[in-house]
Amino acid sequence: MTDGNRRKAGLLLFTVAAAVGSACVLLLLFSKSFAESLNLFFVAPLANRYYLGNLAASMVPLIVAALGVSFAFESRNFNLGGEGQIYSGALAATLVALAMPDSAPLAVQLAACAAAAALGGAIGALSGTLKQRLGVDELISSFLLSSLVALIVDYLVTGPFQDPASNFQTTRAIAPAAAFAKIFPPSSLSAGIFAALAAALAGKAVMSRTRFGFELRLCGASREFARYSGIDSGTYTVLSMALSGALHGLAGALMVFGSYGKVMKGFSSGVGWSAIAVSLIARNDPLAIVPAAAFYAYLDSGAKSVMLGSDVSSEIVAIVQAVIFLLVTATRLPFERAMGPGGHGVHRNGAKKGGAS
Repeated sequence: MTDGNRRKAGLLLFTVAAAVGSACVLLLLFSKSFAESLNLFFVAPLANRYYLGNLAASMVPLIVAALGVSFAFESRNFNLGGEGQIYSGALAATLVALAMPDSAPLAVQLAACAAAAALGGAIGALSGTLKQRLGVDELISSFLLSSLVALIVDYLVTGPFQDPASNFQTTRAIAPAAAFAKIFPPSSLSAGIFAALAAALAGKAVMSRTRFGFELRLCGASREFARYSGIDSGTYTVLSMALSGALHGLAGALMVFGSYGKVMKGFSSGVGWSAIAVSLIARNDPLAIVPAAAFYAYLDSGAKSVMLGSDVSSEIVAIVQAVIFLLVTATRLPFERAMGPGGHGVHRNGAKKGGAS
């Protein structure tokens, strides 16, 4: 194992241990029954078929959206618009499905997923184009566009497309036949998990075995070197943001066809931010995203279980998430000095500490 891989593995293990440790400390401090809360957090999510299936179902959008985050990050672009892209993609998929009530289920699913990816990709491409043409920071533009899109979708869900037969703020449900086949009933796990795993495999192949993936990573490592090599880094800015947005939109479609069957106001809130954490844990490796999503979903399920079954506040999950974000964005391990010199952190411009890129 190379020094770089050893360092990545060490940082990953340290992050996992610290996240679990912080959860234990919080339970010890804020729970009246530490043993019961510990059982709810770490054992309950795996206790039976229903909980295990729901845990796996929550991995589906995380895997696909985190893959989108990784494509942006690998090109040194930052897509903070995942929330709006997922939400709008879910609405697009639902409207397409509702417009095809008598079509074959596979045709409905393919058309809906394509519409969701197209809309999410268009939103992401807009941020990339603003950066390429006008120099607008994609961190700001993607976040602001996401906020605007979320408000527009809220209006559409609660206005023109609201289900008149429902007392809730939701669209009409898609035809049951159009939904993905269920696995592990009565949990919400569906065949969408296979689509998410296929997306991770395809992402790995594109990232490591295609010219597009190589040039995208080269633009991320050093834009100057890419320019001297004849690669238009501006084009890859637009393409990476568009691909990132398309994958986020697809994640929204998978949520509709796999678990919800419709769009409820704010139903996808938090998935986009969680996907960033998953991608950071995986260090943007498409295959590592799968276990990273499983770990993150496990912590989230445990926190919700504790919140419902004990006296611990829901803020525990936010604190554990903050610990994860803090550690996975660190460029140095606290024990690196004792281990000797390790890998070097990478800055946004692609240059490495202590040497040229």
